[in-house]
Parts: sequence; C-alpha cells; structure tokens
Amino acid sequence: MTPPNVYHQAPDFKAYTGRAEPFENDKACYWYQYIQAFDDALNRKNNQKNQPKIALIGFACDQGVNRNQGRIGAKHAPDAIKSSFAKLPISYQTQQAFQSMAGIVTDAGNVVCDDDDTICPNLLEIAQQDYADKISTVLNANALPIGLGGGHEIAWGSFLGLWQHMAVAPTPLANIGIINLDAHFDLRQDQYATSGTPFRQIAEHLDIKEQPFHYLCIGISQFSNTASLYEQAFDLGVSVIGDDDCHRLDWQAIEQKILAFIAPLDVIYLTIDMDCLAGSVMPAVSAVAAKGLSLDFVERCVLLIINTGKVKVIDMAEVSPKYDIDGRGLKVAGRLLAVMVEAVLSSFKSLSR
Repeated sequence: MTPPNVYHQAPDFKAYTGRAEPFENDKACYWYQYIQAFDDALNRKNNQKNQPKIALIGFACDQGVNRNQGRIGAKHAPDAIKSSFAKLPISYQTQQAFQSMAGIVTDAGNVVCDDDDTICPNLLEIAQQDYADKISTVLNANALPIGLGGGHEIAWGSFLGLWQHMAVAPTPLANIGIINLDAHFDLRQDQYATSGTPFRQIAEHLDIKEQPFHYLCIGISQFSNTASLYEQAFDLGVSVIGDDDCHRLDWQAIEQKILAFIAPLDVIYLTIDMDCLAGSVMPAVSAVAAKGLSLDFVERCVLLIINTGKVKVIDMAEVSPKYDIDGRGLKVAGRLLAVMVEAVLSSFKSLSR
C-alpha cells in the first residue's frame, strides 16, 4: 500500500475522444477537439486573440464522503465527467460568438487525494488547500474555474480559492453569496471536516472575518436533514427553497426568490451537489434522492444565476460513476456541464461588448 498523498495530476487528453464528421462542414465540431491544457493556453494567450475563459479543475477526493459515512466513489468522477462533456457538440451560438474555439475552455488537471479508501488525518485539509490554490490561479488569470468533484467537501476549497483571490485584489469585494443546489444543508457539526461540513466552515470563516454569511439552498429535503440542521440553518439566516416548493410553486415565484437573493450581492459562488436531482435522473451519487429535482428545473436555475454575470466560481459534486446505470448519470453530468460552459461563455461575450 502506498502512503496517503495529495498530488496534482496533469490533464489526461486520452479521455478526450468523440465522433468524427469528415463529410460535414467545419461547424460540425465537438468540445474534445478544442479543449487545451490551461497552462498551455495561458502561455499562448499573448499570441492569440482568444484567451482561456474557463478552466475545468478536478477534485478527485472521497475523503470527506468517507468521513461523513457516505458511500465512496466520487473520486473517480472528474475525468469521467470531462470525457462525457467533451463528446458533446459545440452549439452554433457559441461558435458564432468566438473567432476560434481553441483554448477558450481548458483543463487544469486534477488535485488528487490518494487515501487508499481509508480515513486519514489532515489529508483532506491538504487537498482542499491545494485545490483552493488552483482556483485562485485560474481567477488571477481572469478565467472562471469550474470544479469537478469528488465529494461536496470541494465546496470549502472552492470558497477558499475565491476568498484568497479576492483578498489580494486591488478592490476586494466582501459581499459574496453562495447558492447551493442540494438536498442537504451541509452545515454539520463534526470532529473534523467532511462532505457534510463545508458551509458551516464557510460561515465560521466569515464570522471570524466579520463578514456576512449569504447562503441560499435550493432543493433542500426535509427527509434528508435533521431538525438540528434546520435549527442551525435558521440561526445562520440561511435562505431556503425546499424540494416541495421547487415542484409546487410557479417558476416565476422561484425566479423572484433567487434574483432577490442575488440582487444585493457582488459575487456568487454556485455549487451543485448532484444528489439534488431525482434518483431516476441521477443514480450515480453518494446519497440517492427519493424525490429530488428535475434536470430541467436545475438547468433553469443554473442559467438564471449565471446570466446575472455575478458568478465567479462554479463546482459540481458527488457524482459517483461506480453507481451509475447505463451511463445515464455521467450523461446528465456532461450535459449540465455543457449548459454551464455555454452560459458562462455567453456571459463573458456579453460583458466584453
């Protein structure tokens, strides 16, 4: 058995394969044909009109899920999600918006938490800091990082990377909002960090810094959270749109709640725990949802949030390929990633006009 270790894994472009279209015109293209390594695209940006707009960063870690008594397997998701996304075609609208697609979406590799499926003291904390540093590097290059977990312990790393970036900015923005599409609050009290503690960690960090905790949870299930967790959420002033409301309220009412939350904020960190989706749609997660949300609803929320132009960091957590059925979970994850990528690129293009 090798000792527990955290290391950076370079992008695996062997996973980027897909359909060829030798008899179509040059508009018949797929993401796998244009994704480049983040470092390479960044080094060449001065010689090209385009520069990296998005960097995919894997967080190959199950340590937090294991500590949280969940079923492990999410550490195998980052490259599997990248591969599923890369097989999808680039939309006509996105191709029209950019002179060249090369290097616009990049791969920054993976932060790997190699724990041999055992609980290891301090290993998760090291991995989260390394991942946070990668997030900061991407933000410092004026690109948007999209993290691919791994467990939802990715959230503390994503937030920390954003905080580090903003702390050294010429005019730091203190008004950060967090929007979490999730069946769970992830506000647990525990003896150490887990996949169930990241937003409590964020709340405690902001309290120390004397900054407000703006946290909106969409898709919360009353059967996935104890009364103690609800009590903590109320005490922290968490905004909640429960899974019942997501099904029973008109979209206009949901939209108004989300936009009202975002309006006074400067920056949004958007995180999606894929167990917010119904188990029939997303079986490949640590904790399958008995009810959950529809993919269409999640996409509408994501598009609404990204189109505000305030999103600076995105991540996706808890996809566990070992529990997939007929590859449907990875197809859902790949599609949702494509929806977010295209929305971010559209937002970038609109801001540059």
